[in-house]
Amino acid sequence: MKKFSERLGFIESPRFLQIEGMSDALKNSLWNFVVSMFDAKDGEWLSAASWIAQFFRKVPVDELPHYDVRCREWTKAYFFSLHWYEIYDFIEFVADSYKNILRYGSLNREKIHAVCNKLFEQEYSGYRFVAGVLVPISNPAETSEISTAIEITSRAGLDGAHAHIQTALQLLAQRPEPDYRNSVKEAISAVESMVKQLSSSNAQGLAGALDELSKQLPLHGALRAAFVKLYGYASDESGIRHAILDEPNVGFDEAKYMVVVCSAFVNFLASKAQVVGLLK
Repeated sequence: MKKFSERLGFIESPRFLQIEGMSDALKNSLWNFVVSMFDAKDGEWLSAASWIAQFFRKVPVDELPHYDVRCREWTKAYFFSLHWYEIYDFIEFVADSYKNILRYGSLNREKIHAVCNKLFEQEYSGYRFVAGVLVPISNPAETSEISTAIEITSRAGLDGAHAHIQTALQLLAQRPEPDYRNSVKEAISAVESMVKQLSSSNAQGLAGALDELSKQLPLHGALRAAFVKLYGYASDESGIRHAILDEPNVGFDEAKYMVVVCSAFVNFLASKAQVVGLLK
């Protein structure tokens, strides 16, 4: 919720999501959360600084300060020296390493991601943790579709679709150079893999496999045709999969759209397949 002063127009609230930078408010909020992770007991900052020095900064651990408060100051000075994108790297690292740093800590990776996502939302960051990956997607409905698709494909044993969605997400989030074209390829391949596994089809491409699946699972003709055309967009010689062009022909918007839409279609197919007994 906006502050009173923002709601009444006394101060202007941020208008744009932060994609290529990080405000002081966001940076300070993230640091304050890091402090809350390691400030409960004596010795926690010693452990945190040692782990950060060894596995993130890659500096000699024997040069660390000897006292807990000094280790916090050492970590803070380093944190605030980082570029905005390196701070995201740092947050990812701390989330992944928390249980190694504090074996009996009260948080886990999922809880840390949830708190960070809340901070990202409050401070207008353009990034969110989605299925454990920090990606430039901030719409809750979009993140939900992707997370659900990854969860469903894992639970249902749809290994090919699961791997393709995860790879699509990782390529979208890849820094400093996102691989949008291959992200699109992996997204549509998730749909193709799922359809072929559900239908036991050996057909080339998506159209034949969808025709086979339609014999067991009711699919509206227009919806089927739409995904065949979408597959064609990502498959023909002027599209993504087989394009050998000097200039990339797809950007972030196209890649994000494909990852979200293909995840949503995977969720749709899974729901329909459960009804007719193709999935448990």
